Amino acid sequence: MTKKIETVVTKQRKTFKDYVHLTITEGPQVYILNVIKGRLYPDKKTMNPTYEPYPTKEEAVDRLNERAYGLRAKGFAEEPTDVLFQIKEKELYVFDKAKWHYEGDFPQELDIFQADVPTGMFVAWVIKNDLLRKQSRKRDLPDIELVKRDEMTGAQFFRTNWDGVLTSNELSDEADAFAREYLNIHNDIYTATDFAELLAAGLPTIYHVEDTIENYRIIEPVISERYRVWKRDKHT
Repeated sequence: MTKKIETVVTKQRKTFKDYVHLTITEGPQVYILNVIKGRLYPDKKTMNPTYEPYPTKEEAVDRLNERAYGLRAKGFAEEPTDVLFQIKEKELYVFDKAKWHYEGDFPQELDIFQADVPTGMFVAWVIKNDLLRKQSRKRDLPDIELVKRDEMTGAQFFRTNWDGVLTSNELSDEADAFAREYLNIHNDIYTATDFAELLAAGLPTIYHVEDTIENYRIIEPVISERYRVWKRDKHT
């Protein structure tokens, strides 16, 4: 087996390390120098890859060595490749699945889409406050803009784009931390208190709440106030 040719160099900053990972891969009649730049934080890693093709292995190796030498001259130091894989993966947290509702004690006379409405309104709030994770913003940009313009409801977005499943993968770090308290099923602040009391009062169940922009506007300031208080308490 051919030994993999790679080098990792890093430079310590105040709260993170800059890194450059140089590695060579062999393709059909070409050698690729992969140049992956990014930052190593205590809890995450960023990546920005570029690729340089060379007709021979020798040229690719020479270029790798040249780039590594230049980086060392700028204060980078070589490290074992293990440094790139020491960051603990963030735990995936599932906040809600629509099927948990419509497969449970769900009113038979309603369309199962109604199971998306409660969490969908929280999703709309997250979108309108720019609290999605970067990957979600890129992937779902067209429909995000529709939600922001009130041309698509949060529940419609929740069903269409996320298949009725809300996880920590979709939220920014701050929104994730907030949701772990606000949507926590043991506390049930959002569904049983805010949503039920504001929108479902007088209705048979929370699933009877209509999926309308008007209903979202009723609950929006309440979620925002919960978020404001949560941020205040977090920093005191």
